[in-house]
This record gives sequence, C-alpha cells and structure tokens, in this order.
Amino acid sequence: MFEIMRATGGYYWRLKASNGETICHSEVYTTKQSAEGGVSAAKRIIPTASVIDRT
Repeated sequence: MFEIMRATGGYYWRLKASNGETICHSEVYTTKQSAEGGVSAAKRIIPTASVIDRT
C-alpha cells in the first residue's frame, strides 16, 4: 500500500508491505498533488521495472 505522509517542507510517499514494513519511500515533494503524481508514476513503472545487480 502507498501512504502519503507530511514532511518538513512538503509531502512524501512510502510503500509498505503487507507486514507493515516500509519497502521504499520518495523524495520530499513541495505539494501533496506532486506526491500523488509520484505514486501514480511508481505504480506505472513498478510492474515492468528490471533488476540490475551492480555488485
């Protein structure tokens, strides 16, 4: 699930797993609308994202 959170100076989103752990989070956006747009972008990209092992 994605959550929109308040931060100092704006908003950010975080993606949480079913066990409640935060998997990842965004940068701080200046507006809530921008954070919502970031969630939309992440939802579009995540299903097709590749994994690149740079170790």
